[in-house]
Amino acid sequence: MDLNTWQDLISDWYENRKHDQVERLEAILYQAPESVFGPELTDEQSKAIACWLDGCLRVFQYARYQNHQKAYQILQYTYAKLEQAACQPMTDILIKDWSLKRLQHLTVLALEFCNQQQDQSEWQQQANSLIESHVALMRSLNWNESRKHDQGLRH
Repeated sequence: MDLNTWQDLISDWYENRKHDQVERLEAILYQAPESVFGPELTDEQSKAIACWLDGCLRVFQYARYQNHQKAYQILQYTYAKLEQAACQPMTDILIKDWSLKRLQHLTVLALEFCNQQQDQSEWQQQANSLIESHVALMRSLNWNESRKHDQGLRH
């Protein structure tokens, strides 16, 4: 599926107020073409990745209180796709930066979610694993280091 066709599908979901049809949204999200995540930054790509992330967060919120495992899996899926976008060597630097910022937000959201669960022995392990993985990712990319300015970013 190409980017324009996918955008038409997700736009239709938003425009027709099908917010109770989370299964349909989830199917659209899983059909997202790779061009949603780059490698080139265009207006269409930028809108698509924002809609994709919003859709993933809507599915998470829907599942959050009904199916804890599914909610957490959605967060992991979302994280993995953004991590993949951020780690691709040919991806536009602004897409990488956007993705990494969202990964930090997703990490906090996932940690809060883990902390709210009843079975803390299981969820504490998930939280610890999440922290270790996120720190390792950021360290491997040197994204929080001053060297990132060599990559054309100014913060």
